[in-house]
Amino acid sequence: MWPFTGRTAERDRVRSALRADGGILISGDAGSGRTRLLAESLAGAHGSGARVQGIGPEVPFGAFAHLLGTPRCPVNPLGWAIQALGEPPQVLAVDDAHLLDPCSAALVRHLVTRSGTRLAATIRAGAPVPEPIQALWREGVADRLDLAPLNPRETGLLLAAALGGPVEVTTARRMHHASGGNVRLLTELVPGATLAKVAGQWHWPGELTITPRLRQLVEAELAGLDPAETEAVGLVALGEPVDLDVLLDLADRDAVTRLQRRGLIVLTPPRARLANPIVATVARDRAPARTRERLARLVPAPGARAERWSAELSAREIEVARLASWNLTNREIADWLVLSPRTVANHLCRVYTKLGVHDRSDLAPFLATA
Repeated sequence: MWPFTGRTAERDRVRSALRADGGILISGDAGSGRTRLLAESLAGAHGSGARVQGIGPEVPFGAFAHLLGTPRCPVNPLGWAIQALGEPPQVLAVDDAHLLDPCSAALVRHLVTRSGTRLAATIRAGAPVPEPIQALWREGVADRLDLAPLNPRETGLLLAAALGGPVEVTTARRMHHASGGNVRLLTELVPGATLAKVAGQWHWPGELTITPRLRQLVEAELAGLDPAETEAVGLVALGEPVDLDVLLDLADRDAVTRLQRRGLIVLTPPRARLANPIVATVARDRAPARTRERLARLVPAPGARAERWSAELSAREIEVARLASWNLTNREIADWLVLSPRTVANHLCRVYTKLGVHDRSDLAPFLATA
């Protein structure tokens, strides 16, 4: 297990909420580390505790089955559950509260509002949340913490703690760019990266490699999308950075909104892109021919795209980008242009940001006529 680094402020906030009445809801994207944050926060909680996990809406009191014993069919299900539970826990941890069945959600609300139980629960950003759980936050009974992706500095700290030594700044930035600050993707990215220790610092001189494990994680995430969401992800993956107007013409607007809430699509008008290069690569591979054909009818040809975007790059950035599109390494580009590899890496980071692309393979269409 990787060390817990980069979320200490969030952990302190959860612990503070557990010392007060009510509690806190921890919202985050898949892989954001909300379950780990919950576990680390509970380590400092006082009082009797219980932990449950949402498993879906099909089984009444399914989340509490291990605490309630053999389920029955009473006239008053909630009253039966309260009696079967016995002494209410002082602290209740609920992982994946968005997956609670209605009866379990009602029991959670009762424990918090009537029995004085303090709650720490995780919910997935963008997912529908049972009304009794939503009401706790809406009515001010429980606080809410929205987990943002790790920033570059936090990514570097986590990498250094996991690798047992400092990480070179550009490497930390590249790792952050590749993972989008997603903790789960970052932890799976490192084993497949060609890291080398130079002068006491970890460096990543190689390119992004999508390992089978990384691909499986992303494919599992994408497999849970509905058809409209799948189409929207495919359109962005194939056209990114795609014009937002084009995307909204081709894709279902509600689907785009849901994907943005889930953190899969990032909207920075007038453009849209996917959350990170790993998701983008897997989504491109999964996109059907029909999606490619629909996008091709509206997206400008490569030459037109190059003319439009080259105006955003400086002359030096165009030089660096062109050489990178030839698959030259940062060291080779540095030797060619008489720069340091770090300067080349910084130029490439700015190029990727301005063009909304993820790696060298995305540069060629922009530079076709630049």
